[in-house]
Amino acid sequence: MRFLANENLHAEIVRGLRQANYEVLFVPNLGLAGHKDHEILEYSEKNDFIVISGDKDFGGLIEFGPLWGRGKVILLRYRFIDIQRIVRNILEMFNREAEVLRTEKSFVIVLSESGYRIHKPGELIK
Repeated sequence: MRFLANENLHAEIVRGLRQANYEVLFVPNLGLAGHKDHEILEYSEKNDFIVISGDKDFGGLIEFGPLWGRGKVILLRYRFIDIQRIVRNILEMFNREAEVLRTEKSFVIVLSESGYRIHKPGELIK
């Protein structure tokens, strides 16, 4: 699994995922800083990345917008920034949902203090 961290993602989250041996590229390092969300999502789909972002517009593009049914997004919706907790929650979700992350064509996973939900275009699966 390969991940693309949106420019709004805290660098310490990126670092924590890399320390856990995940491949995580950072949007600014690819020269994509400032690009529109749909361009980031198209890039991630073309290059087989899962986007990690705090920007809820990504979810709308996949579930209701012009990229309906395309792309994979993990959306972080934490009210309080506790980097260690966020990284731990992401890693736990990766372990539990490895099959979904690897096999589903399109999804939005919303991760927050209260847990996570998995959305596929047109349905709620968990």
